[in-house]
Amino acid sequence: MKNIKFYLPILMLLSLMVSCSDEDVTETSELEMVSSTEEMTISEEILTLVNEHRESIGLSELENNETAAELAKAHTAYMISINEINHDGFNNRIVVLQEEENARFFAENVAKFQSGAATVLDSWLNSEDHKKNIEGDYTHSGVAALKDEDGRLYFTQIFLKK
Repeated sequence: MKNIKFYLPILMLLSLMVSCSDEDVTETSELEMVSSTEEMTISEEILTLVNEHRESIGLSELENNETAAELAKAHTAYMISINEINHDGFNNRIVVLQEEENARFFAENVAKFQSGAATVLDSWLNSEDHKKNIEGDYTHSGVAALKDEDGRLYFTQIFLKK
């Protein structure tokens, strides 16, 4: 009986700690999933709108490329971290796409503070260089749309041809 009295409080404490930890992890995971889902939806919508535009002018659709999408996401996060849009490290992204995807041709569009997929596409289509990339001879694309701490969107779209 003495052993039970000694171990019972310890077991109760461990049980409490484990149950609290699981709830905290679940809540965090759910929040991260909502954020990730929202961002993915915007990214997917951009690719869909780009493909609709390409199709409307007789071009083939771009296939989603996961390597390019991950590179776009990393670059977008970098732009957020310095609060500036740019093409820093583009040559490094090209090397990765050459090595991992056997890609031969590349382009990249970036933007910030557009309200969503349709507005960023309109902005890019109203820019000669960005439009040239959207309408270029590419086969694949990776897109990322991420929010900064103030909820403002940053975008990167990478184009490639295998």
